[in-house]
Amino acid sequence: MSALEIERQDEIAIVTLARPPMNAMTTELLEEASSVFGELAAQESVRAAVITGQGPAFSAGLDLKVVPRLGPSEQRRLIMALNDAFGALYAWPKPLVAAVNGHAIAGGLVLALCADCRIAADVALQVSLAEVKVAVTYPVAALEVARAELVPAAARRLILLGESLDMQQALSLGVFDRCVPPRSLLLEAVGQARRHAELPSKAFATIKRELRATSLARIAAARAGDGEPRLEEWLGEETRRAASAALRRPA
Repeated sequence: MSALEIERQDEIAIVTLARPPMNAMTTELLEEASSVFGELAAQESVRAAVITGQGPAFSAGLDLKVVPRLGPSEQRRLIMALNDAFGALYAWPKPLVAAVNGHAIAGGLVLALCADCRIAADVALQVSLAEVKVAVTYPVAALEVARAELVPAAARRLILLGESLDMQQALSLGVFDRCVPPRSLLLEAVGQARRHAELPSKAFATIKRELRATSLARIAAARAGDGEPRLEEWLGEETRRAASAALRRPA
């Protein structure tokens, strides 16, 4: 079963994470995302895209009930899927707008950070990069995207200290560009994508690639199997203990 739903509104593709309530990321979802955005990049009739989620969350990242129990080969496949998905979205040659409908946690926030414009619904939501709290170190693509897109103060608080931000903090630190009433989120995101779609496509793709060249080079090397330290050792006993403790905490 597909974990993504794709809709077209003329020249705009709307890609929806369809694993509610939390749209937790699986290896299969990430592999599908890489494939879908590769196909959309090749379609001349698609000029821009919006990515959003079903339910109360944009995405809460990886499933902590499953990931710490993966064996070595499953971990390696997941790491490659993370690098491929985040790499594909961050390098996507057309305008990409994130319509953040709810919680954006860990890999879910990284996914939003891959977008060129980030619009959030004005709802009570959690914004965090919780990896350090559950003893999960960052694959190359996730860290490169977060480091490139966050201002130093936000990177320190989110990446290193694992803090959670509310909407106003996320806006003030530039994590999101703006927030809108939830009922108008998708309309606003599609409208923004249409405006960006009017930019000259070849110039946009070239400038985006050159603007992100340093990060994209590191991600490309990781996708090729080079320079990815997580491939040798990623999740261990510390991760299992920290993830179990996190799951026991009240919401």
